[in-house]
This record gives sequence, structure tokens and C-alpha cells, in this order.
Amino acid sequence: MDARGGMAKLALQSTRLSWVDPVETATGKEILEAIRRRAMERWQDKWMAELVKAYVKIAIANGDEGATVVKRRSQLERAFEGGSCTINTLIWLAAAVGCRLQLVCTSVEVEEF
Repeated sequence: MDARGGMAKLALQSTRLSWVDPVETATGKEILEAIRRRAMERWQDKWMAELVKAYVKIAIANGDEGATVVKRRSQLERAFEGGSCTINTLIWLAAAVGCRLQLVCTSVEVEEF
């Protein structure tokens, strides 16, 4: 389904395939930037320190017994600088700022004409 609740349709024109409605995507870098903005709004100048603390609590609760603020701070700084991280890190960072990632599935309807 598209943003309006309708089905995204695939148009077949000779041997070319093209999307009638573009598929919306976000990059990991864009999601990390949104997390950074939310953390800055929440914790101002101490956003990184507070984000790391919140992240470590979530990591430990999810079985990462070796997670410490010292170990995870440099990992998270690299994630924000490089614009990428593992999916678990992304999920836990989102949770640390009060967000949740959502999987939205689409289906393709092919019309023959």
C-alpha cells in the first residue's frame, strides 16, 4: 500500500517496468540523523552521554551483558559519524529516544492490458 492507503501499481510498457507510485525508503543515515535530532532535543548539550546511558540500559536488558558506557560510546560515535550501524544498534538507539522502527510491507499488483 502507498502512503494514501492504495496499492502501488506496476505499469508494464513493452519490456520496461516502471513504478507508478514511487516506493518510499529511508537510509540508515537518515534514520540515525533523526535519532540524533531527537536526542539533542531531549538532552541538549549532553545528548551523546545521555543517549549512550539509555542505549546501554536497553542493550543489557536485551542480553548484551558486556555493554558498558565506555565500550558503547565509541561504537555509537562511529555509527553517527559513518551513518551506519547494525540493525540491533539502530533499533536500540531508536528505543533510547522513545521511538520504534516500523516495518511497512507493500504488495505489487500487476495489471495486464
